Amino acid sequence: MFFEKKSDLFIGRFAGLYHSGVVCHAFSTRKGGVSQIPFDSLNLGDRCGDDPKNVHENRERLFQSLGIKTEKIAIPIQIHSNNILAVNTPGIYPDTDGLITNVSGIFLVIQVADCLPVFLHDPIHQAIGMVHAGWRGSVLEIVKKAVSAMEINYNSRAEDLHAFLGPSIGPCCYEIGEDVRRQFPENVIQGNCLDLWKVNQNILIESGVSINHITVSGLCTFCYSDRFFSHRKSGGKTGRMMGIFGLKEKT
Repeated sequence: MFFEKKSDLFIGRFAGLYHSGVVCHAFSTRKGGVSQIPFDSLNLGDRCGDDPKNVHENRERLFQSLGIKTEKIAIPIQIHSNNILAVNTPGIYPDTDGLITNVSGIFLVIQVADCLPVFLHDPIHQAIGMVHAGWRGSVLEIVKKAVSAMEINYNSRAEDLHAFLGPSIGPCCYEIGEDVRRQFPENVIQGNCLDLWKVNQNILIESGVSINHITVSGLCTFCYSDRFFSHRKSGGKTGRMMGIFGLKEKT
């Protein structure tokens, strides 16, 4: 993942998606907004206690920098589930942690502040998915359900899918208790820490996605809390980043 500077914003990009020419994608950082401590400064989350006016301004700054209209956004109200929805229109989707579409001009959005954002792209059938995978969603194998939903809805084949795992809390910092540990295999535990990247990479491979089609950013939100919001590092009071993914409209 590299970061593109747009005005005061730094936009995370995956080279494989950036150069595809058919999708628009982004991962926000915490720089370039108007929110005050502890939401400083580009907080995009509207359910974490920040002033709604600041959130609105921050979202406008991000969307304008990407050339996206707010009314083109499809955004879930996340509940740490494995619920996946296929969407054909923008809007707000309750009780959902993953969206998929094959409609151009719709931009799928998730919000994170340590949980793992997963971008899924089918370059054959031009379909995409945007998934929020925290430890609960990972236990429920949400990325497997997203792959299956793309197969059912868009005739995607798992072996054709490309997966991009964005910044999240890493295996260096994600300390867990015994109650969480017992829900995962030992090969994704390092000491007392959970490796969300490896968990979801393994699930993707088990779902039929080629290991050569999986890109992991390897950026830990806890380690780089000056660049990213980290729920764990802040003690629970912080802002949210966004993962954004859309198929470009044909011109």
